[in-house]
Amino acid sequence: MIRRVIYTVFIFIILCTSIFGIIAYAKGYRFNANDKKLTTTGIMSVSSYPDKASILLDGKLVGVSSASLSLSPKWYDVKITKEGYQAWEKRIRLQGEIVSQVDALLIPANPSLRTLTVNGVVAPVLSPSRSRVAYIIPSEASSSSVVKSRTGLWVFDLRTGPFGTKNEPKQIFEPKSHYDWSFVKLYWSPDEKQVIITFIKTDKKKDTVIQALQVPTEGNTNYYTDITNQLNTIFADWKIINQEKKDAQINALPVSVTKLLTKSVDHIDFAPDESKILYLATSSSSLETVINPPLIGSNPTEEKRSVKPGNYYIYDEKEDKNYFISEAKNLTSPEAIIWYSDSKHVVTIESGSIFILDFDGTNRRTVYAGPFVDNIIFPWPSGERLAILTNLNNTKAFPNLYELDLR
Repeated sequence: MIRRVIYTVFIFIILCTSIFGIIAYAKGYRFNANDKKLTTTGIMSVSSYPDKASILLDGKLVGVSSASLSLSPKWYDVKITKEGYQAWEKRIRLQGEIVSQVDALLIPANPSLRTLTVNGVVAPVLSPSRSRVAYIIPSEASSSSVVKSRTGLWVFDLRTGPFGTKNEPKQIFEPKSHYDWSFVKLYWSPDEKQVIITFIKTDKKKDTVIQALQVPTEGNTNYYTDITNQLNTIFADWKIINQEKKDAQINALPVSVTKLLTKSVDHIDFAPDESKILYLATSSSSLETVINPPLIGSNPTEEKRSVKPGNYYIYDEKEDKNYFISEAKNLTSPEAIIWYSDSKHVVTIESGSIFILDFDGTNRRTVYAGPFVDNIIFPWPSGERLAILTNLNNTKAFPNLYELDLR
């Protein structure tokens, strides 16, 4: 009987010790043979796109991505490198019993450039969902009899098919009469069911819309509605719809953030997943702390909670962090800074070149330094690519859309 009790107690002790060991190991505790004691460690989970990249900590190669590294708590200089790609670097603080995530997007040193259109296009514009591009093939670009029928309004779906296949451009308006495509602008409806074509007369003082056509994105390519007289009313209705959507997004944020966005900023742009907000400060203000104390293991990059006019910032709602991105004077226009499709990066145009950087303002890298037109950049919904408007050969011809492959 006594032997059975001792055996049961022994088994219980073994089980408790094993459970304690498993829990301690999962929390990052390791036995230090030199000090002969149990010490805490942190976990650095490193991933990269593409993977199989070298991981260097404080200049020493420690592994290949993706990897989970058990390390002593301290600050590390992390560098992710891969042949043919620009390096990614960041200073990371690792804390005991905490998992710190390192997610690196590697940009090719020389991205490949491939044509998307060949007949010349004008006035390309991205849809509200950031998934489709509408553009015009003017009659001047379709002068040969082979491509005569291509003149008109086209829509290119940037989304890939179920097997990674690309969609072909679709013509949604084929004009039966002559139009002057010299000065034209396109507008998507909020629900993306219509595209409006406006024909503009321009002079030194102002631009005047002389005709406006509303074209459905589905259906007969010969169908359109002349809405010249109703244009201002339609635009007013669309503005209300867009503002109501943005107000709903802003009002769902913490009160202090809502106050900042409604009084001291402009050019508000939510990330595709709505987890972060890009904005331009128009007056000096301070962003009150929402999460106090800060989340353990959160982004260690220094934030700026005092905003200054003329600067772009990104607010990360999940971690309640606010990061400086760029001075507005360095950008050509508000359209020169846009979200990358993964909601973790932004694309900017500065000094005639295209850059991509992390949402906290770090890792600014050049994507493209060649010629392109009208600050046109359209990120692919799936990531991996950017569409730009450029003319690589005959500068007198209409430009075309090209694909920058970032894989």
